[in-house]
Amino acid sequence: MDEHIVVRQGRVVAMRETFTDENLKDLTFFVDKHNRYATREALQIILERHGLIGKDLMAGEASSRQAAIKRWIKIHIYNKVPFQVSTVAYFIYRYVFQLGFLDGRQGVIYHGLQGLWYRFLVGARTWELERALAGIPDDRIEIRAALLRLTGLDIDSEPCQSS
Repeated sequence: MDEHIVVRQGRVVAMRETFTDENLKDLTFFVDKHNRYATREALQIILERHGLIGKDLMAGEASSRQAAIKRWIKIHIYNKVPFQVSTVAYFIYRYVFQLGFLDGRQGVIYHGLQGLWYRFLVGARTWELERALAGIPDDRIEIRAALLRLTGLDIDSEPCQSS
């Protein structure tokens, strides 16, 4: 989710031409994959809110300045706005202000699914997990056990970082 590549050795070159990632998988693959990603991202948000994730993971160690800024916005602004509002605002930003509407039919499908549906799913899943945790004592062990039971994801072995 939201991967950012960090080059530790070697050199980086800038491409002069455009790059297109043409994924040939069908919509079922996309929806299934993003459903799993939404659960992982919701889990990360819950872990951050309850102070159960280390600051080093939240900071995105050795990430670019751009990635660090996006991460800060996501944690301190986007995730604090009700998901019903932030999701629509994010879609409008991508589709209108970043000119996603110029991408034609494929663009409306992609931006609708990734920028609206997926973001809404993350918000709804986060809300669902928060409601389920409402009756759990504010105890790190209890919360972690409940999250494992609710998501099927082992917090200690799952890569929950999203930069």
